[in-house]
Amino acid sequence: MLDNLDPRERRSEADTPKSRESSVARPLSDREVPLAGDPGTATLNAWLDGEVPESEARTRATARDVEFWLRIEKEVEVRREAKTPVHVYRQIMEALPEDAPPALPWFKRQVTVTPMVAMAATAGAVAVGMAIGAALTKGR
Repeated sequence: MLDNLDPRERRSEADTPKSRESSVARPLSDREVPLAGDPGTATLNAWLDGEVPESEARTRATARDVEFWLRIEKEVEVRREAKTPVHVYRQIMEALPEDAPPALPWFKRQVTVTPMVAMAATAGAVAVGMAIGAALTKGR
């Protein structure tokens, strides 16, 4: 199954998740683990996943939680539609350098080691050396 992950596209009814029958065909490692506890929370989570209609979520879960998630969805929709103003876009583009510096491979990049990092690396190397030495002498 291919999901349309573009947040700017509106989801149609055909794109909504199917019922639990399709979960039987999924491998065991991909199955959801049910939450123990309040059945209202489980219903609310099922509604958020698109498996339960809103009316059922309102009857079992608290209406306050449903209203909260509906407000979040409205705010997300508003923010998805927001566009960067033209003057801000121009400022960003003007701030970019004309010629980008060349990308260096990782092995040619400059490495800076502080004294504290050098001491920690030395202490770690000594500890590993002692552990290897102890393991080799213990076998004799």
